[in-house]
Amino acid sequence: MKFSAIIWALFLAPTTLCAKGVLSHGVIKSSALGVTKSYIVYLPDGYADSDTRYPVIYQIHGWGVTERKWSSPEMDLQGVADSIELQVIVVMPDGDRGAYVNSITPSNYDACIKEPLPAKNVQEPRQEFCVRTPNYEDYMIKDLIPHIDSAYRTIPTHKARAISGESAGGLASMHLAIRHTELFASAASHSGGVSMLYDGPVQYVPGEGKTLSSIEHRPGIEEWEKMFGFNIERWRQYDPYSLLGSLKKGELAIYLDCGTEDEFGFYEMGQHFQERLQELGLDHTFEWVQGGRHNDALFKSRIPFSLKFHVKQFQQAGVYPDAP
Repeated sequence: MKFSAIIWALFLAPTTLCAKGVLSHGVIKSSALGVTKSYIVYLPDGYADSDTRYPVIYQIHGWGVTERKWSSPEMDLQGVADSIELQVIVVMPDGDRGAYVNSITPSNYDACIKEPLPAKNVQEPRQEFCVRTPNYEDYMIKDLIPHIDSAYRTIPTHKARAISGESAGGLASMHLAIRHTELFASAASHSGGVSMLYDGPVQYVPGEGKTLSSIEHRPGIEEWEKMFGFNIERWRQYDPYSLLGSLKKGELAIYLDCGTEDEFGFYEMGQHFQERLQELGLDHTFEWVQGGRHNDALFKSRIPFSLKFHVKQFQQAGVYPDAP
């Protein structure tokens, strides 16, 4: 009996080891952007062989890269998802060099097509980068989410929808979730600028951080000025820290992390954001990575934490399917 049991186990083992999700590519004609955009989608193990409906995580890339970053060897989201046997559809959209904001500055599509590539988007052809109307928030809310819910077997309710992002994508994931709690029940940020208006000491001191009360031109943020302008109220509309006061307790599950040696001050922003969460009595998870910097190695190492965080919320809401 022992020998036959061992043989049977060995017979079954390859099926288990080979079980994995698949990556697929899709396109969507966006009325908000006036162009066709591409996206990558992770379909979990068992998707093709069942009629099961799945929760969805929208995975937002950072500044200067594309949706392909998540499937690159540097991030390997598919491998991470397979390693935890994720039973979720993961959508990786192309957000160009934005933060899912409806920009106040119009686009000049023809001029964009003729311009040299942006410094950090050299791998992206102009036809994939340029848009006619830079309404990226509308693209996510009015175009992409309805498209995904119609094209894939999702559970099309807010309790089965989450959003994550890294760097500028972390900012985007948090402001989109707070501004649209009717669509998202869980949000995660990896090294995100979750307090855009933070103005305080480089080494964060609790109680001493403050937020800017006006916007003045600063070298290096010209692209952000084009998105938001110089009206402080416009910035507050998309600043996660400023938006927290609109949240009700238990309305949104919040996770954030950051390296303590982040070169762009996002760790201090995260601490400032957490202080506000605590003031408001809003439950959250904030994890810092000792010595961590603002790079792909840190982002990849944190993907399992946000995925598992979202899974926990899905399980509590009763929308997480059993593994096949």
